Amino acid sequence: MNKEITKNILEAAVMAPSGDNVQPWDIRMSENFRQIDLYNLPDKDNSYYNYQQAASYIAHGAVIENILIAAGHLGCHAEYQLFPDATDDTYVASITLSPAEAQADPLYSAIFERCTDRFQYKRTEVTNEVLEALSNSVKNIDTASVSLVNQKDKINQLANELMVNDRIVFERKDIHAFLFDKIRWNKKQIEETKDGMPIGVLGLSFIEKMAFPLFRFWWYVKTANVFGLSKIIGLKCWWSCRNTSLLGMISIQGNDKVAFVQGGRAMQRVWLETTVQGFAMQPIIGLTLLINRLKQDKLDDFSEKHRQFVSRAAESLPELFGVSEQETLTMGFRAGSVKKERVRTQRRNDFKGL
Repeated sequence: MNKEITKNILEAAVMAPSGDNVQPWDIRMSENFRQIDLYNLPDKDNSYYNYQQAASYIAHGAVIENILIAAGHLGCHAEYQLFPDATDDTYVASITLSPAEAQADPLYSAIFERCTDRFQYKRTEVTNEVLEALSNSVKNIDTASVSLVNQKDKINQLANELMVNDRIVFERKDIHAFLFDKIRWNKKQIEETKDGMPIGVLGLSFIEKMAFPLFRFWWYVKTANVFGLSKIIGLKCWWSCRNTSLLGMISIQGNDKVAFVQGGRAMQRVWLETTVQGFAMQPIIGLTLLINRLKQDKLDDFSEKHRQFVSRAAESLPELFGVSEQETLTMGFRAGSVKKERVRTQRRNDFKGL
């Protein structure tokens, strides 16, 4: 295999999204450039959301999908095997490359254009052609489906449920601490770590940027919550969802490690197709991960109030999105039009074997 082509494939691979941009992967290339081994790094994400590595496995699914897309586009055939070593859960995938005729794929360029956009969107009409393209984007993943809602009344109902996680983040010390540990406050931090979230990607207004540094101190947040801070943050999410063009939910059959990897593949395909269609997108994944914990009775240390928040969402979201209760909610999202210049997160590219 051509070394330059495989390097380009790996550069596409690491553009995958991950929770708070922790990049929980270790990618290794064989000496003959024919095999890529993908390993999970459990210590990269010790957040409350990452129960049984579900969030990390979703991120690995996105890495795999990027590799499959890039390989086909650049003239390779890629075959993958999930969890090839039954004794090692960190060994997520073995991917074998072989020469093939290049097949141009519009999703390839979207790999490098895709980003999380947390700003307010301009509500625009979503055509049936766009809805069909997004629905069809996961057709190659048998166990995955995407449900789309663009009716205003349903969007309003969903906004009431999807705001829950943003409020919880500022009412639980452990979740709050993990988030602020991953924020990068200046250019020096961004360049040194090449991970985490620059403050510019958080969708903050000028006034919010002025106040936000204080929010990293739990004592300040706890005091401000007395005056309604967490409720205000939840309402911002509610407003963002309410004024979007489209809300969606990606779901998968099963809830084991293989299912979450496949869910990550589906997530990435929907996100890339959304980018191709000219829409911005923001994932809403914290809530679905909490619902997954709830269904396994693992909402440890959750207050009764927070448990009720998640329970209500677990009941209403499948109904509003038309998802079977037997399916696992992988990731919600909002999509719409935005004119602001996009700020992108950095990626590490220290590949082993190149």
